[in-house]
Amino acid sequence: MVTQAKLVVEPHFSCGITVSTLESSLKFAHRSSLRFHSFTARRRLSLAAAATTPPGPASQDEQRKPPDLQTLTGRFWKIAVPYWSSDDKVQARLQLAAVFALTLGTTGISVGFNFLGRDFYNALANKDQEQFTKQLLYYLAAFAGGIPIFVLRDYAREKLALRWRSWMTSYYMERYLKNKTFYKIQSQSTIDNPDQRIVDDLSSFTGTALSFSLTLFNAAIDLISFSNILYGIYPPLFIVLLAYSLGGTAISVFLGRGLVGLNFLQEKKEADFRYGLVRVRENAESIAFYGGEENEMQLLLSRFKSAFENLNQLLISSRNLEFFTSGYRYLIQILPAAVVAPMYFSGKIEFGVVNQSASAFNHILGDFSLIVYQFQAISAFSAVIDRLGEFDDVLGISNRKKGDHDLKEEIQLSFCLISCSNGLQSNGSMPLSSHVKLLDVEQLTVQTPSKATLIKDLSFEIYEKDHLLVTGPSGSGKTSLLRAVAGLWNFGSGAITIYVRPRGELDMPHSPDVISSQVTSTNEIIGDSTGRRNSEGVIFLPQKPYMVLGTLRQQLLYPTWTEDSDNVVDDAKQSGDARCVNERPNQPTSDDLIQVLNDVSLRHLLSRFDGLDSTYEWSSVLSLGEQQRLAFARLLLAKPTLALLDESTSALDEANEARLYQLIQAAGITYVSIGHRRTLYKYHKKVLHISTANTTSNQRNWSFKNVGEDSVYDFSKQ
Repeated sequence: MVTQAKLVVEPHFSCGITVSTLESSLKFAHRSSLRFHSFTARRRLSLAAAATTPPGPASQDEQRKPPDLQTLTGRFWKIAVPYWSSDDKVQARLQLAAVFALTLGTTGISVGFNFLGRDFYNALANKDQEQFTKQLLYYLAAFAGGIPIFVLRDYAREKLALRWRSWMTSYYMERYLKNKTFYKIQSQSTIDNPDQRIVDDLSSFTGTALSFSLTLFNAAIDLISFSNILYGIYPPLFIVLLAYSLGGTAISVFLGRGLVGLNFLQEKKEADFRYGLVRVRENAESIAFYGGEENEMQLLLSRFKSAFENLNQLLISSRNLEFFTSGYRYLIQILPAAVVAPMYFSGKIEFGVVNQSASAFNHILGDFSLIVYQFQAISAFSAVIDRLGEFDDVLGISNRKKGDHDLKEEIQLSFCLISCSNGLQSNGSMPLSSHVKLLDVEQLTVQTPSKATLIKDLSFEIYEKDHLLVTGPSGSGKTSLLRAVAGLWNFGSGAITIYVRPRGELDMPHSPDVISSQVTSTNEIIGDSTGRRNSEGVIFLPQKPYMVLGTLRQQLLYPTWTEDSDNVVDDAKQSGDARCVNERPNQPTSDDLIQVLNDVSLRHLLSRFDGLDSTYEWSSVLSLGEQQRLAFARLLLAKPTLALLDESTSALDEANEARLYQLIQAAGITYVSIGHRRTLYKYHKKVLHISTANTTSNQRNWSFKNVGEDSVYDFSKQ
């Protein structure tokens, strides 16, 4: 079957001894690798994609139309160009020039083999043993010299593709993580599977783009080289070739016009099926408790049936196209010989010229028939370009600088950085006031992305150790308020100002002077794209803590310290940032980590998991209550100026809850909590109650008061 496949794609293999077609064999391998890599990449991305991201609506998928050629060309250019003008452009261009030079070398070798083949078959037809032996030795020498050139060309191409992919991965990851773009994509469902686009689509794009570029370049050189040979043998044969290739291309496009859409749908439907299986794995306990195996079976079978039916349509379309392409490929085995045979029979040309014309014909026809031979690969590559172009557009919108008009239509977040110096007042005395404002909310209206109002005209101030409890019914906007304070939610209007001081210096005397810097993204406060909200002394604790992939030690150090945290601080100092908000406290020692585990009643984890440097799937092996206590351990180690707690003790008993709040109070951390338990009132000084907004009323739907003034607090003391 392998031999037959080669005969189909490169039909001139059948013309006698295959020793005359080394260059064609390697050319076949190169083109086959295009199809193989495109197919495997398409299957891999469709299977890996759905592991983390739910599929989009089926109706939208089926109504989606493939992009036109102009759109694809524009997106390809937009994706490909940045690397070739980047800091790595010199090495990249040199390597690309080397690849093209090697490609020219392979074309020269192909031309040489074409003439060797002519003389070889002439000697064979003339029964000239001496000339035959001589040409055979020439072939062996050409093999020894030609094979390394073909291999080095492919090696150089793959190395350049790997270098290109490495740069593009860093480029897209930086943009993906900048300005909380990854959060916006996930929360707003802007696009599906960004992880797949970074991992699989970038790999497929770089490899396939280089392969297609070299294929087109090689085709152009082949056309110049072999057209002269073919036209010199018999001009009508060249005209037959043009008509045959153009007609075959038109018919292939017509028969395969539905393959692009079917391939796109197949990826989505297989992703839907795999996503259902992943959800069964991730929610195994809940499904087992409910006894929902039968329901899950029906859901999975319905998704598999959808993928099966679409694949059946894909196979039918591929079969119809294959009927034509198979005939197209087999016919060219006899077509050139049939055209020049009368000249051979009349004695105008030798038998070797017949073989030479067939070889040149197949070379040129292969170049003209790229669409016929590579239709599946081209359709798969078009989908990759479309997905990456869509991803690039989303990243560009998220990372573009906003104008004044944009700022007026969203929540404005500002940071006022408390001075790091123990400065004296103008009269030389130390400042008397130690009551520092930490949070100022002015005329804040919080909305959903669909412009439904959650909170109207909210205004309040929080000073140091003025711990705030936020209460209200579910869906009233409590978590959205914390997201707005954390810089993750900008739907609405108004202003939020956060006053922060360097982490680890909560107990030091400070000047009341502040350095104010207004930004629309918390990432920009440090002045570079690597800044994080926790670098400003603000940490957010969600109800379901995030467990990183790594050791128990890394769980505790996240997100304040990383392995290269010291280098980050050094870079900030060298950049001349005098605001000192980037300066991190010293990384905790092992004794510090053990002590904080003991403080939050998690010391047993050390014996249970063999110490601080053990690695597990922590989100699976720890209960939700243990994960919440671990999150508080992070908080105690980081000692931020302000902590935002979104039902962060919901899975804990009242005794553990009390202990944790006492610990962060003793650490001097000011916190804003969301909670429903009445026992929480005793750990807070202020209470903000938010009720469900009335769309027909302009009255505010919130109240802000001291805890002692709230009737619920009086009840909780009973």
